[in-house]
Amino acid sequence: MSASPETEAAASSSSSSGSQEQKPPMESLRLPTVEEIRGQDIWNNCAVRSVVSGVMGGGLGFFMGMFLGALDNPLMQEEMTGRQQFIYTAKQMGRRSWSSCKAFAVMGLVFFGF
Repeated sequence: MSASPETEAAASSSSSSGSQEQKPPMESLRLPTVEEIRGQDIWNNCAVRSVVSGVMGGGLGFFMGMFLGALDNPLMQEEMTGRQQFIYTAKQMGRRSWSSCKAFAVMGLVFFGF
């Protein structure tokens, strides 16, 4: 099996340029655009960071509460019908998600706000 002409040419050029190490081209620095500067100025505002972190923390807490609330089993599971178990689980998920939502929102707000 013979190698293709491209690979032979590459092999011959790499052996001849082995003594000369080629450096990758340098990337030029660019200045940020006006929109990027405005975005950075908005994001550096303490109030904006606090609100965003509070909302993101609340969302994370809500979903964690939904997940953890679904894993909670009722104590009298054998005596409950399927509908009662569903209602109990839904209420537990709601309570847990709201509690976690508030806690994570406050943590995010305090951490980034103060």
